[in-house]
Amino acid sequence: MKKFLPVALCVTLCACGGTRVVDLDNEREVASMQNVMELEYRDWTDTAETMTKSMVNSGAFTKIKDPVIAIGNIENDTMQRFDTDILTKKIRTTLVNSGTAQVTTAFQNKKTTDTGYVPVSARVDSAKVGPYGASVSSAKADGFVAVEYEKNVSEDETTHQVRDTRGNPEYDASTIVGQGTLVAPNLSLSGKMIQRNIKLQSGWFSNVDTRVEYYLQLTLTDIKTGLSVWEDEQPIVKEGDRAPTW
Repeated sequence: MKKFLPVALCVTLCACGGTRVVDLDNEREVASMQNVMELEYRDWTDTAETMTKSMVNSGAFTKIKDPVIAIGNIENDTMQRFDTDILTKKIRTTLVNSGTAQVTTAFQNKKTTDTGYVPVSARVDSAKVGPYGASVSSAKADGFVAVEYEKNVSEDETTHQVRDTRGNPEYDASTIVGQGTLVAPNLSLSGKMIQRNIKLQSGWFSNVDTRVEYYLQLTLTDIKTGLSVWEDEQPIVKEGDRAPTW
């Protein structure tokens, strides 16, 4: 029996360490997923569903004809690094596919850093005086200096890139969209994600756990008036011993 003990132990350890693929279409399997202190799939899905229902049931879309949403700044103020599109993509997908509202991907309200080149010209005149006389020299240089700058871009720049081909003889002019066809947004969706950690200790000799409170806040603004037509906040609270920190 002793000869088989290491083999049995190895099999046990290997069985404990493997990778489990979760079938997200199986509700029971999703419910049995291991809980984590970070924001994860179930948090995003439940929050997006709750927020979307709240937005639709508020009647905000019935007050505006042909609602078109621009996705504004969704700030991540948590102690984790993730793309906030994880949340907004689920919300906008439901709204667009249900016909409730449309989302513009052409409005240039996002910032990016680009590099440009600026022509420069410099002239240097110098005089050197020494014990045996003086010398004068001059130099002139022309060139370019690389300069970084911010510019506005859209979610999908193809809309603007196609318009930039106007007048290009390589393209059939009849296939290039004309002027005055872009639809401006009349609503803007913005928000913020906040994280708050609270230390817990239930007993004299007990381990110190942490309660992590996440607050996901969204605001829908009427661009014409600048007034908020819908707001909501969805808290997510978790407790454990491995809280995300800075």
